[in-house]
Amino acid sequence: MGEDTADITQNQERFVRRFPERLHTIIKQRNTIEGEYVELLGKQGKETFDSSTVQYSLKGWYYPVRLGDSYGLLLDCSVEHSLGNVQQAKNENIPVSCFTDLKRELEKQLSNTPSTIGQVWMLSGQLSNFTPDNAKVIVRECSQVNELNLNWDLDFRDQTQFLGGMLFEFWRYRLHIPPDLRKVSNIHDIQENNYTLIFIYPDENTAKKAAEFNFDWLRLFHYRSKIIWAYGQSQYLKKQLRNDWKDIKRYQEEFKKAKSGKLDLKKLRQTLVNVQDTLWNYSVNLNYLGTQKRTIEINLLNYERRLENIKQKLIALQTPNNLDNFQQFIEDVKRKYLLQIANDYESLNIGLTLLTDLINSIRGVTEIESSERDRTFQGIVAIFGVGLAAGSLAVSIAGQFPEAIHPKDAAKYPVGSLLSELGVTENWMPVSVLCTVSLGIGIMAALATALLIKIFELFKS
Repeated sequence: MGEDTADITQNQERFVRRFPERLHTIIKQRNTIEGEYVELLGKQGKETFDSSTVQYSLKGWYYPVRLGDSYGLLLDCSVEHSLGNVQQAKNENIPVSCFTDLKRELEKQLSNTPSTIGQVWMLSGQLSNFTPDNAKVIVRECSQVNELNLNWDLDFRDQTQFLGGMLFEFWRYRLHIPPDLRKVSNIHDIQENNYTLIFIYPDENTAKKAAEFNFDWLRLFHYRSKIIWAYGQSQYLKKQLRNDWKDIKRYQEEFKKAKSGKLDLKKLRQTLVNVQDTLWNYSVNLNYLGTQKRTIEINLLNYERRLENIKQKLIALQTPNNLDNFQQFIEDVKRKYLLQIANDYESLNIGLTLLTDLINSIRGVTEIESSERDRTFQGIVAIFGVGLAAGSLAVSIAGQFPEAIHPKDAAKYPVGSLLSELGVTENWMPVSVLCTVSLGIGIMAALATALLIKIFELFKS
């Protein structure tokens, strides 16, 4: 969601890089086909490859598909025989150390491009003297192969019967979200998700029968990976929202300080802009958090249905099986992941209310302060206007009397006498008398207007 054509094309190119160049065109052409399950190599389905290491001859195959809105890939590699031992290939005992060569080969085939959503490692082998205990010994040896990155004490989850063989489950999942979220560029920066299954079979027929479940595993682990991916995204969003809480508290403190002192409207308006920006980001991330919950719910439902299909196939084969470990994952998702996201969403939703209330409060205070200043300014203009008008009227009326503009007659007025004592010359006397009278009447008119405005405001309140 939210990805444009350029983003989709980039995702496609990133996926195609994992395959030989000769396959790029057909994969891109098949990618245009609509459907929930599209085999990207067409009828041929798989593309085989041969390789070798210093010790072994290897063989493998690609099986790329598009699963709805995601790409999926089954990439298989196995030891065909030791170099120089072609004749004994089927009867040859291969040590568990061969998984070092196999994993390196698979990573080379993937062009060292990690999966975007998730990946699962599935290891398998046949054990001639098979017993559950012997199988466990072999798996313990596998966990000591450095390249597999397994820890028996920390990562081992469960063991169960599967098609007469044994299935061992390892999982290491950790979230490590850095304080500075700007350093995060993809899901691998915030979570470690190492999921490995090891199958030990008693014979070749059992192994071949188990291979028929590969396509079911592909879908099942597709849903599982999307669940884990969505949970990781939810915790990343939760971190972003919590960082926004710090800004919310800071804005609240700024607003309290502003109210307790002389209001700085310019600063308050800038705070309002910042709060509105935070509200936008916060609401978007909160909606994305809710989206992750729905993503988990949908994929968990699909996971349950696919697991039920696998169980029904196993029942039809009438072999001893127990997939309680996969059922336990369903319970963990319900009890932990979904519940935690629901609680996070509910608690963080309060931030929207706080931001909205803060915006309304700042707007209310700024609007009141602005109206008060506007009213004060209008009062000053009114007082000044009345005073100016009264003074002008006084000058106009006084100009109608000849005595007021004759120097000698003007000096006889009380105002003229006072001005004469102050040293005003006879030539400047008419102008000085008119200005003084005008100014005095204007000031009295202004004071009277100010008094009337004050009385009106008192009655109004």
